[in-house]
Amino acid sequence: MAFSSSSWHFTSLFVIFQLLWSGNLYANGCYTSIISFGDSLADTGNLKQLASITNRVFPVLLPPYGENFYDQSTGRCSNGRLIIDFLGATALDSSFLEPRGILNTMTNASLQVQLSWFKKSLRSICGNASGNLPIGCSSAYLTICGSEKEEYDNTTGCLIRLNKFAEYHNELLQTKLNQIRELHPDVIVIYADYYNAALQIYRSPDKFGFTNGGLKACCGGGGPFNFNSSAECGCPNTSVCDQPDTYVSWDGIHLTEAAYRLISENLFQGSYTTPRFNSLCPTLTSQVRDKLSTSM
Repeated sequence: MAFSSSSWHFTSLFVIFQLLWSGNLYANGCYTSIISFGDSLADTGNLKQLASITNRVFPVLLPPYGENFYDQSTGRCSNGRLIIDFLGATALDSSFLEPRGILNTMTNASLQVQLSWFKKSLRSICGNASGNLPIGCSSAYLTICGSEKEEYDNTTGCLIRLNKFAEYHNELLQTKLNQIRELHPDVIVIYADYYNAALQIYRSPDKFGFTNGGLKACCGGGGPFNFNSSAECGCPNTSVCDQPDTYVSWDGIHLTEAAYRLISENLFQGSYTTPRFNSLCPTLTSQVRDKLSTSM
């Protein structure tokens, strides 16, 4: 399932993280790198590279996207960092780290060499498959799929039928993951429950500092939810809020950095992953949690 606009595409249903484990850390359950295969929820710049090749201009490459990131124009579909940025909290370019006294050994191995490493590491891969977000709370779908009053959840304002669809998807995904676990008992497969990690925010946005609510987009072309498919964020005749951190939704489809940070914290605390993420590598989990709390 995908939401398609005039200039770019968004697919929210499936994101995969591949966590490669080095031999000496595998026994301790600690990963050394993250390779993310995903859509606009996880894309940290591939669309930007694609634009340079195809000579196309995507709204996501224009202001105000990335306005709160270190170098702004990043290709990320948000005002700042994504969940994958928080999970891989040290995955920043050396030009950002070195002036701050952080030394980071870089590798320039060819793609062929990297694929060779991937094949060799296949049996010691930890796969992380994430469930779908509560799409019934998306500003875009609330605008496009407007319904009768009784079709909305009284506690969140979200569309019940779309969230039920997301729940159904997640149930099927977990069934498939269990099958993979049975076929590959030597592979650790983690299910990340994006749905419930995000749903608690939509139920009580004020509690988490989202004083402008969970349903109205920070950046958009107007309307009840500030989403207009004919005037998307980054296009002319759109506006952007002054305080993105008080909004859950960034552009009606994707979330703000503040929302992604909170979801990341929920995942690292362990209650929204199966098995619990912090049980696999408690030391590393604690370190990343500390970084999340100080990265405001």
